[in-house]
Amino acid sequence: MQKLYANQLATHLSQGLAPCYLIFGEEPLQKLEAVEEIRVAAKQQGFLERLSFSADAQFDWQDLHNELSAMSLFAERRLLELELTQAKPAAGVNDQLKQLANQLHQDIVLVIHGSRSHSEVSKLAWFKQLQTQAVQVPIYPLDERQQKQWLQQRAQQLKVQLTSDALQLLQQHCAGNLLAARQELEKLALTHPEQRVDAALFSRFLADHSSYNVFQLIDAVLTGNSAEALHRLKRLLEQDTEPVIIAWQLQKELLQLRQLSLAEQKGDLTAQFKQLAIWPKRQPLYQQAIKRLTVRWQEYLLQELAAFDRQFKAGQLSDPLLALAHLVTLFCHPLARVFSLQQAYD
Repeated sequence: MQKLYANQLATHLSQGLAPCYLIFGEEPLQKLEAVEEIRVAAKQQGFLERLSFSADAQFDWQDLHNELSAMSLFAERRLLELELTQAKPAAGVNDQLKQLANQLHQDIVLVIHGSRSHSEVSKLAWFKQLQTQAVQVPIYPLDERQQKQWLQQRAQQLKVQLTSDALQLLQQHCAGNLLAARQELEKLALTHPEQRVDAALFSRFLADHSSYNVFQLIDAVLTGNSAEALHRLKRLLEQDTEPVIIAWQLQKELLQLRQLSLAEQKGDLTAQFKQLAIWPKRQPLYQQAIKRLTVRWQEYLLQELAAFDRQFKAGQLSDPLLALAHLVTLFCHPLARVFSLQQAYD
């Protein structure tokens, strides 16, 4: 059947319900809201009973199969929701899911959802069996431009009037966390209904809910935005990201940067981008870094990263956050070598 983006689902639901919906992706709020939209539409269209199942390691699949086969003249039409909670389900789970395609009927709407990426799940045999009867709703993380557009639209829906600087502040503090952004906007709609809100006013209500991954830290580092890079580093560590993972990713990017710098000196940069599978959209990030950091400085930074690795593994770093902040700052801008991890514990 169809494949819809999350923002197309409402229009589809107004025209009727499909027997099955497959909703997968890594951005939790869009997935949650897609499921909620189906719940509302199902109730409006006579599916008055809703049953939710969570397929964890202890899940009894017979419970779901029983509900799918329980047809009666006197039974209410039902909405069944199945959340796949395991990142890599066992082979037996896939076998159970394969049976569902033959159990769908007009008195049931089945919603299967999970946090695995749509591209990954869509390759599985059970998904392919269901997709002929199902509507697929892939959920994708939003880039910065899309986040800004989403925030503007949600603010308009809630009748929250944000100035451009307030919108920028909201995006900075809730980057990557749409659920936190929605909560802040809903709170603001209650406390300041239809009032024009600037950054100074909004900052008093905001909490820092920003959520980042290591790759977003790398983006800030490559552009040389030290303030944003340090902010993202702080949030990563507050999210219990292991320091060695951050240091390893910095080293990986630095080694790639050195290869690109050497290739540029030989006039072979385009071929090196292709060899490293760095697509055109990301190439400007690396070009900025090449212009900012000489090969000699890159070598020094690699030595600092190696010193961090030795000292962290030996338990000699009393403050890994400070050491990582030092590395991130060096990656953003060459600085005077007034402090070095290579000498800190000599």
